Amino acid sequence: MEARPRERDGRGGTVLLVEDSDAVRAVVANMLESGGLTVLQATGGEEALALVRQGGAPIDLLLTDIVMPEMSGVELADRLERERPDVRILFMTGYAEEAVVNEGILGKHRECIGKPFTREQITTRVRKILSS
Repeated sequence: MEARPRERDGRGGTVLLVEDSDAVRAVVANMLESGGLTVLQATGGEEALALVRQGGAPIDLLLTDIVMPEMSGVELADRLERERPDVRILFMTGYAEEAVVNEGILGKHRECIGKPFTREQITTRVRKILSS
């Protein structure tokens, strides 16, 4: 799969999607790809880090579920930021976004979106993040 370069308006670019549910991951990947993004998929944190270390396409955004077995999305984000400090992160959660804000995991280059979301909501949010 050839990566689409990121445009100034947030179109294009490469998203590393990390979600342990196969069904959810497939739906979200389809949403992002139909929005013109290149999507690399991983089922968990270790697989995601291996993809990053393989090189290949630059990763513009990590889109990860927060609650996953073995390695949480927050731990994954922390580890990825050590290797790629400029990567942007968008957490997905089925919990109330307010709970995530209260946990103090958001900040520079880190945002959150609640599940479920529509194709328009996720693509608009990703484009906004990538264009900033």
